[in-house]
Amino acid sequence: MLDHELLRTFVAVVDTGSFTRAAAQIFRTQSAVSMQMKRLEQQLEKTLFVKDKRELQLTDDGQKLIGYARRILKLHDEAMGVMASEATLRPLLLGCPDDYISGVLPELLAQVRKLIPGLPVQVRSGSSGQLRQLMDEGQLDLSVLTRPADKEEGYLLLQDRGVWIAPSADFIDSCDTLPLALVEPDCKFNSSAVDGLIKQGVDFDVICISGNCTLLSEMVRRGEAVSTLASCSVPNDLYRVPAGRGLPELPEVEIVLQSAANSHPELGSDRLSLLATRTAEVIAQRSPTLS
Repeated sequence: MLDHELLRTFVAVVDTGSFTRAAAQIFRTQSAVSMQMKRLEQQLEKTLFVKDKRELQLTDDGQKLIGYARRILKLHDEAMGVMASEATLRPLLLGCPDDYISGVLPELLAQVRKLIPGLPVQVRSGSSGQLRQLMDEGQLDLSVLTRPADKEEGYLLLQDRGVWIAPSADFIDSCDTLPLALVEPDCKFNSSAVDGLIKQGVDFDVICISGNCTLLSEMVRRGEAVSTLASCSVPNDLYRVPAGRGLPELPEVEIVLQSAANSHPELGSDRLSLLATRTAEVIAQRSPTLS
C-alpha cells in the first residue's frame, strides 16, 4: 500500500523542483525528505528521480507515478474536506505579485467566493520569489506566481507578455535620455529592458525602482518616466508603446496558481484545479489576447 504522506512529499518535490524547498513546505528536514523518497522508491522498486545538470528531473517511472499521486491525494483531500467541520474554517492565506493585483487577483477572488462561499481570504503581495519563500515558511496557502521557463510549477492561469508604457506617443522621441521607472531587478522585465537598451545604444536613466505597480503607473501618468508592466496590468488610460518604436521587446510570462505542499483544508487538489480552470476561463473571456 502506498503511504499518502510519501506521495504528498513526492508531489511537493516535483512541484517545487527541489528537496530543499519541499522540506521547508512540509516542515521536515532535507534529509527526512530524501529518506522518504528512498522509502517510496524501495516500495515501488523503481527509481523516481535523476539529477541532470544540478536540476532534479523525473525518470520515466517518476513521470508515470506523478499523475497517480495527484489523483490519490485529490481523493484524500476531497474526503478530508467533506468531513471537516465548518467551525474549523480559517482564512485562506493568498499571495499575489503586485503586477497581477488588478489583472488577475479580482477574478481569482471572485472564483474563490463562488467555489467556497464564506471562506475569508487574506492577501499578501510581493515578488514571485518572496511569495515562494512565504509558502516555504508556511505563511501562505496559495499564490499567484510567474512561472520560471521550462518548469511545470502550478496551474496555468494565462500567458502574458511585458509591454512598455509611456505618457504619450511622442514622449520617447522628445527625450535625449530616456527616464525609466522599473520593477525590481528580480523581475525579468527589468533585466530585459536594461539589457536591451544597452545593446541598442539608447541613453537612459533609471530614476525609480519599485515593486509597486501603482507607483510606476502614476509616474508614467504624470509624464515623469516610461515603464514596463505585464500587459494584463496596464491601466486603460496609459499609452502602450507599439513594437517598432525603438524599445527592446519584452519577454512572455506564464502566470500560474500554486499551492503550498500543506494546502488549506478547504482547498484540496480537486478544488484547486477547478479554481484555476474557472479563473483562467474568465480571464480568457475578458481579454482573449492575454490567454
